Order: sequence, then structure tokens, then C-alpha cells
Amino acid sequence: MILIGTMQWASTRLKGMFACPNCGTTEDFRLRASRPFLTLYFIPILPIGALQEYVQCRKCKNAFEPIILSTHMLPGGSVQTGTGKTTTAVSTESLSPFEDDLLSVLALMMVEDGHVTEEEIRVARRLYENISEQNLSRDDLGAACARVQLQRLNTTSFLATCRTRRSHEEKLLLVQAMFGVSGADGDISPGRLQSLLRSKELLGIDEAEFQRAVDATSQWLT
Repeated sequence: MILIGTMQWASTRLKGMFACPNCGTTEDFRLRASRPFLTLYFIPILPIGALQEYVQCRKCKNAFEPIILSTHMLPGGSVQTGTGKTTTAVSTESLSPFEDDLLSVLALMMVEDGHVTEEEIRVARRLYENISEQNLSRDDLGAACARVQLQRLNTTSFLATCRTRRSHEEKLLLVQAMFGVSGADGDISPGRLQSLLRSKELLGIDEAEFQRAVDATSQWLT
């Protein structure tokens, strides 16, 4: 039986302490990675995708983008390696454009409750295309859903790092995208509702602005 699975492992070169946005305290982290593999009778035999790295808090087990180490590292920017020595944190890749963050937020909200419907796919594509003025194929949307799952991200852990690189106006657009896709099938699931409510705090948006953004979401669905 040939299936698609993933393999996950921890980096031996990067671990240490960081300020976990979920725990609200200083905790141990480890840089981890996963990669999709074709499996034969549940035995991985062939890598089929790029390595996806993420930072995992060893207390709450939440995963974050590696860029979080550039803003939540302990003072001095040093981390503990597997050999017991210290080194400077590895440099992160250039920041993603807003369109990539918009796509990630849509994908994260879609996989939040464990399943994706045709209506959610339709609404997510409409939101992305109207907000970004860029086309979005089903394949690209599906690839984004697979990527965020490989990185073990959830919506709140993503927003914790996304807030540092997005303008206030862009944050409001992300809220609208989240709200639009979360209610695509009519009812908002408990997990999605919790992510929406936490987005106010994580993105630094007050209640009045949040409500106005939600009320104006319909402009992107026409």
C-alpha cells in the first residue's frame, strides 16, 4: 500500500530558550523539521517535498515559524547546541510578502477543524483573489494547506510571528480573511471561533476596530 506520510525530526544544532507567545513565559525550544514521504506499507521510501522547519516549544508543544527566534530569543541572541556550546542564532529568510501571509492564514483556518469543504475552498479563493488582486488556483491553495500542516502551525502561533511584519491595515485584512473563510459553511466551529477571538490580542486590534473589520468582510466576497 503506497501512501503519503511525513517524517519529523529535531535539529541537533539548534535549541535553547525563547519567550513563548503561547505560554507567556521563557521556555525551552527546539528547531524541528518535517518532510513528506511516499510510504510503502507505512515504511518511508521516497522524499517528495521540501524540508519544512518550525520552532516547537517544549512545554506547550505549539509550533511557530523559525522567524520567531529573531524577535523572541533571549537577550544576546545565543542558543544552546547539541554539543553544549553556544552559538549565534541562524539567520532567517527574508520576510514573506503580505500575499503569502494572507494565503497562510486562509489555509490555517481551513484546516483548523480537521476537514475542508468545497464551499470553504471557493470562499478562500474568492477572498484571496479580491484582497490581493492575484489569482489563486485550487492546487496552490491545497499546497498551502499541506505546507502549514507540515510545519505543525496553528492559526494563533502563526499570528504571534506575523504581527511583527504586517502593518495595521494588513492585520485588519487578515482578520477579514479569517472571518470570511471560517464562516463559509454558515456556522463557525469552536476552534475557529477561538482563533478569531485571540487574533484581537495577538494582532493588537481593539474591539471596535475588530468589529468594524468583521462587519466589512462581505466586501471581499462579491
